[in-house]
Amino acid sequence: MQLPLPIHQIDDETLENFYAENNLLLLDSLRHNFELIQQPFFYIWGTKSSGKSHLLKAVTNHYVENQQTSIYIPLEKTQYFSPHVLDNADQLDLICLDDIQMIEGNEEWEVAIFDLFNQIREQQGLFNNEKKTLLLISADRPPNLLKIKLPDLRSRLTWGEVYRLDELNDEQKRIILQRNAYNKGLELSDEVANFLLKRIDRDLKVLIAQLELLDKASLQAQRKLTIPFVKEILKL
Repeated sequence: MQLPLPIHQIDDETLENFYAENNLLLLDSLRHNFELIQQPFFYIWGTKSSGKSHLLKAVTNHYVENQQTSIYIPLEKTQYFSPHVLDNADQLDLICLDDIQMIEGNEEWEVAIFDLFNQIREQQGLFNNEKKTLLLISADRPPNLLKIKLPDLRSRLTWGEVYRLDELNDEQKRIILQRNAYNKGLELSDEVANFLLKRIDRDLKVLIAQLELLDKASLQAQRKLTIPFVKEILKL
């Protein structure tokens, strides 16, 4: 079995640096299914910056590190690959489909995902079938609000466990920024972290990207992260 292209590569996202406080029930259920899949389907939704992509990448990394087969597919980038990427995907241990709302109304993708659900469900009904696949799907809204045209796919999206990721507040975002900085060997004070939250888009992806720039600039200039230095580098 060979997939058309490898979409996932190891990133910095891990289960350890995923902010779990708001989503302990979800993480507990996921971890139980890492060991023995009893519930193969998870639908995880939340607003921008709630951590959906982080969680899906983190789970994918967990599988990679444990020598299990997995694929992470960012559906916002379907211009670069076709639904054939899902051919034989039921032979993998894990499939993560990020941002399913991006394929609303796309008949080819809807049928491919519908078929994938059926293939995975068939695994559950076979005795002595050791191959079990875990399917994680993320979206920006609950399944009943998706504009999926294929009725049978709409129903399948609720076959498993459905969770909402709670949006992070500013205090939680500050903690995440400081953890990221610490992992890079940077000291990010409360004062500087709060300054970033006030002056930059509160989207966590944007904040972490800016932190990457500050990390490189700090190394090159051999300077600590202070508000004047941050203003200079980010042109604030």
